[in-house]
Amino acid sequence: MKHRTSHVLEDDARITTDLIAVASRVAGWVTEVPISQGQLIQEKSMIALIDQRQSKLKLAELEAQRAELDTQKITLQSQIKLIVSQIDHRIKVQSHKVDASASEVRATKAQVRLKRSELKRLRPLARRKIASSQALEKAEIELQNANSHQASAVSKLQANKARLLEIESDRGQVAVLQGKGAEIDAKRLTLRTLIERQYLDIEDRKVKSPINGVVDKVFIDQGEYVRQGQRIALIHNPKNIWVETNVRETELRHVIVDAPVNIAVDAYPDQPFSGKVLRVGSSATSQFALLPNPNPSGNFTKISQRVPVKISIDAVEGKPLRPGMMVEVEIVIPEPER
Repeated sequence: MKHRTSHVLEDDARITTDLIAVASRVAGWVTEVPISQGQLIQEKSMIALIDQRQSKLKLAELEAQRAELDTQKITLQSQIKLIVSQIDHRIKVQSHKVDASASEVRATKAQVRLKRSELKRLRPLARRKIASSQALEKAEIELQNANSHQASAVSKLQANKARLLEIESDRGQVAVLQGKGAEIDAKRLTLRTLIERQYLDIEDRKVKSPINGVVDKVFIDQGEYVRQGQRIALIHNPKNIWVETNVRETELRHVIVDAPVNIAVDAYPDQPFSGKVLRVGSSATSQFALLPNPNPSGNFTKISQRVPVKISIDAVEGKPLRPGMMVEVEIVIPEPER
């Protein structure tokens, strides 16, 4: 009786842990299951392998498409470089022709001025019979010839300038090819996303452990077909275990966080364990019942409710603790202050 006044006793406690359900991200046939129940596994170690053949073929197809686009891009860049080089060369040659035509126009203009001045000088001399009519006629013909040469030179200059503009307009071909290059880049970007997704699909077919732990149960066998999201195995971290018990509400006032706890594990009756209170629940267990218990009839039987309490347990060398083991706990009641 004295012991009950100094401790809160519960004999329906059990060892608990976080059980992690490892599921498949993809659907397919299981080709390997390299684990077994009770096996220790490392983080990222293989739990199951799902058939990758179709995924790898799809990846090879996407890689071939990317290689083809890369080849198209290189060919297009070579075409653009060649066209730009050719246009630059033609522009350079045509610019020389324009410069030559401009020089010829300037020369014919000077010749016209000279012939016009010569004719202007001879006309008064011919009227005074100092110069012959033949000389005047020759000067007029030479002026006509000079004007004709000037008109021809101007026409040639205009034709060369028009040709230069035409050659420069050929740069539009480069813009068209650059547009095709942008389309190829967009396709390559989309393809890269598909390839990355395919790599992810292949990687997802290697179901791996998220933690260092132990296998509690395996739900599949080699050769089975699994669906996306299907549970494959249960694992837990053996270093992350605790005790859970439900304390009667009439004794809850004696339970405080960090209170020491004496623990007796049914599997090891001669080995005492110790721990401390980690958390006291905020609701009674009845609040989480699957079927509520209303009282429409008015008949009432008062039943003491229970509140969950989480307790740590210190490991003992050579005494492995497994989830589900039954234990008894004695929570030490703090002495009242005087």
